[in-house]
Amino acid sequence: VYFEAPLDRATGHRLAKAKLIPDRGAWMDFETRKNDYIILKFNRKRTVPITIFLRSLSLVEDGLTNSPLKDGSDEELLVLFQDIDNNPNRLFIPSTLRQEPEWNLENDQTIAEAALLEFFRRMRPGDPATIENAKQFLEEQLFDQRHYNLERVGRYKLNQKLDLSGVVPISHRTVTRYDIVNLIRRMVMINNEMEDKDDIDHLGNRRVK
Repeated sequence: VYFEAPLDRATGHRLAKAKLIPDRGAWMDFETRKNDYIILKFNRKRTVPITIFLRSLSLVEDGLTNSPLKDGSDEELLVLFQDIDNNPNRLFIPSTLRQEPEWNLENDQTIAEAALLEFFRRMRPGDPATIENAKQFLEEQLFDQRHYNLERVGRYKLNQKLDLSGVVPISHRTVTRYDIVNLIRRMVMINNEMEDKDDIDHLGNRRVK
């Protein structure tokens, strides 16, 4: 994973970006937009507000017993980031929540289920959007080692970069919900100048194939 922080010329604000590139599988690009919301570009194709993706992740299994995402509610997302997303002039998670569609929750549908369906519709327009199809798509894309593999060195680097040593085992080769949450936390901290971007030219950041 690489973190960059280009400056918005109009405001001088950092607009943190991150790329998560596995050895095999879907690329994920994360970007801060000028209006202080964060989006995911999935597999170099379609974009979605990051909060929709986080909500969706609460419904899938990533192979770990613990998860920072339980129900994908507004409250849960805000609490996950409240210690660092605290600049009153630039609130990234609330700004991203405002980019979501109006949720029309019917038949006891949860907001996480509605978000998962929305994610699937954006990624696979034209395919029938059911909870089962959407879960299968997401789990296959990110949590099935036949389709997504970080390799051992990728997992080691990710654990180091995102402070997940002791949380995600080195043997775990797919992405996890902890990875995504900690990656977004790092982006918010870079935007708020609590952390710095990566030195892309540093040898340790070069991806060796």
